[in-house]
Amino acid sequence: MVLRLGTLNVGSLTGRSMEIAEMLERRRIDICCLQEIRWKSNGVCHVNSHKEKYKLFWNGQKTAKNGVGIFVREPLAQEVLDIKRINSRLMWIKLRIEKQTMIIFSAYAPQTGESEEMKNDFWTAFSDTILTIPKSETILIGGDLNGHVGEKTDGFDNVHGGFGYGKRNEDGNRILELAEIIPGESCVAQHRLLVADLVVELSQHKSKQMPRRIKTWKL
Repeated sequence: MVLRLGTLNVGSLTGRSMEIAEMLERRRIDICCLQEIRWKSNGVCHVNSHKEKYKLFWNGQKTAKNGVGIFVREPLAQEVLDIKRINSRLMWIKLRIEKQTMIIFSAYAPQTGESEEMKNDFWTAFSDTILTIPKSETILIGGDLNGHVGEKTDGFDNVHGGFGYGKRNEDGNRILELAEIIPGESCVAQHRLLVADLVVELSQHKSKQMPRRIKTWKL
């Protein structure tokens, strides 16, 4: 079957979680990474659409700013093995799909006008986190990375497909550098930017009709 993944900057998720769930159902998306949800603290909740049930994992901060989350459709949500909340701009979930283990990131990079210190802190935390993940686990990144990679590959042929547009900016360089290299013995690209439907073998499960409700608790 086809596992459909998406990423979306929602601007704010307040009062819109069911709306997003309905959109995911219409577009048949199994996993969706959210950015700029602007929710405080962190937690997990169930959100039902008309026919589907989703689990939303999120991480915010003390103020209603930034924030990232990941929607996972049931019954896939039952296969979540672990959650790592790095900061209000970065989190991942570990998901078991048959014999595969996947790490799915939701990432929200600082905008172009933010300070270099803030950008460096984000990209350093991102790179350091990726380096802790075993090579046996597949890494998928859904994010609003706030950079332009441009139309030319210019030395990044192994991670840039040449299908972008416009000119690359410095934040685009940061994206390509993250995609290109994990320092280590091999010195080769271990994770790459990918936009695709991912085909994996999944057991068939029947979804049940559930009443529309939202239930929230802390992890």
